[in-house]
Amino acid sequence: MITWPEDLISSIARRKAIFFLGAGTSMNSINAKGQRPPSWRDFLESGIERCQSNKSEMSKILRSGDYLTCCQIIKYKLAHDWVPFVEEKFLQPMFKHNKTHELIFKLDSPIVLTPNFDKIYDNYAVSQTSNLIKIKKYHDDDLARSLRGGEKQRLILKIHGCIDTPDRLVFTREDYADIRNKFANFYRAMDALVLTHTFLFIGCGMNDPDLSLILEQYARSFGSAPPHYITFSGKVTEEYKNMIEKNYNLRLLKYSSNDDHKELQDSLESLVKAVNSKRDDLSTSQLW
Repeated sequence: MITWPEDLISSIARRKAIFFLGAGTSMNSINAKGQRPPSWRDFLESGIERCQSNKSEMSKILRSGDYLTCCQIIKYKLAHDWVPFVEEKFLQPMFKHNKTHELIFKLDSPIVLTPNFDKIYDNYAVSQTSNLIKIKKYHDDDLARSLRGGEKQRLILKIHGCIDTPDRLVFTREDYADIRNKFANFYRAMDALVLTHTFLFIGCGMNDPDLSLILEQYARSFGSAPPHYITFSGKVTEEYKNMIEKNYNLRLLKYSSNDDHKELQDSLESLVKAVNSKRDDLSTSQLW
């Protein structure tokens, strides 16, 4: 079980925390056929199979771990078939929400960020709030107004776009370069959130170049600032842990991935109880 830090519990209770939902939060979702969403690697392998040539080159790039370049070449090769392929993988299967999504929703963060293209968490949150959830993308003009929030509003920010607009997804190396150039104000907003809120990263790694850049700048600019947190399964060396803490000001919250990450779900249940208890205390002290 994860031992949740007291400062994280306090930040969530005071609604000064932001949840960052990676692809791992969707991995336990299934559809009517029992299918699960593809991992990043599974998606790219399927894309390579769709291409008519240069498969060995793309497979070699994929094995090297350069997913962005591999995806870029697949997109070039598929051309007009690219959008139907993406929709086939992320929209048409109609995946349902899972218990992790329910527990995250119960924690009632005013802002949830996600690079996920799917709408699994979005659809669940909207269904639970009578459409009081705002869903915004990195390219929306009214993003600043939405980030201000309100007593009757919760925000889901799709930082890499949404499957509803597949031609604006941030998916390839070229996409990342374009968004940094064309939507600089979006990154200013992200910088502000990282500085003023405590982030809890769930179901994600550190392989997103934009995320790495934002956290590196935060860690370098504000060396004595409070840390952010990331749930993490699997083995990790002490050297890697120190690197993450030093370069990103991130604290690892370890758990076991056995039984479809059951320990993470159990830990989130205990977090919900701790946060609700803290909110009861705050309602008395009024020290929000």
